[in-house]
Amino acid sequence: MYLSKKKHWSLFCLFLILSVSQSQAQFVDSYQSKTSKKKFERLNPGLGKEVFSKKNLLVFGGLLGSAFLLDELVKDGMTHNQNGFIDGFTDISNEFGEKKYMAPATLATWAIATAIDDERLATTAMNSAKALICGAVLTESTKFIAGRSRPDMNRGSMHFDAFNGRGNDTKSFPSGHAFVAWSVFTPFAQEYSKWIYVIPAGVSLARVYRNRHWFSDVVLGGGIGYFAGLYFHKRKNQKVLFNGNGIVIKF
Repeated sequence: MYLSKKKHWSLFCLFLILSVSQSQAQFVDSYQSKTSKKKFERLNPGLGKEVFSKKNLLVFGGLLGSAFLLDELVKDGMTHNQNGFIDGFTDISNEFGEKKYMAPATLATWAIATAIDDERLATTAMNSAKALICGAVLTESTKFIAGRSRPDMNRGSMHFDAFNGRGNDTKSFPSGHAFVAWSVFTPFAQEYSKWIYVIPAGVSLARVYRNRHWFSDVVLGGGIGYFAGLYFHKRKNQKVLFNGNGIVIKF
């Protein structure tokens, strides 16, 4: 019963946050005409280079490399400094990384926004869904290839069993919860308020605090989600045109 109430409370918090963010955005943009037509532009060919620039990749690579070096230290620090307040916080924040909740919540947000003719919210929710779907392929593939043991298996931070990430105990790298949270909430944070990043950050903390992931797991999972969410956010309202055959694909 307690677990069920906790999950319902988590979903309520999600919709409350999105509602508050949307209300703020509507106040700021109230001067714009609601009858204006949606304008599409061709996809900027340099968009991929902008998101996945050498600078961004170098910074991310440095963070990931540093995280590997700190894995054992962070684990020890987390396991020896736990308290009731953080226990409660991570119990709730962990739910925002559950794909079985976040996927339908994102779809519901898009459906409601479409029904009330809120184009901005509908577009943002759709971008979250796109990031979630596309990034999931890379995340799950990497889990299988890496075959990394979870920290609660006590095999050490460098225990990898390549191409054996079938069981849950060897699917630590990268963190799926961190990926889900960062992919879903990045478009909303970019569109409405950077404070929304507190949610995926809380999920990443929860996964390490609960000893389910190494620090480097959440860095990679969060990075995949962040870049996927950022990419689809930046290419909103654009068309992809394949030169030469005239085929236009919007996704």
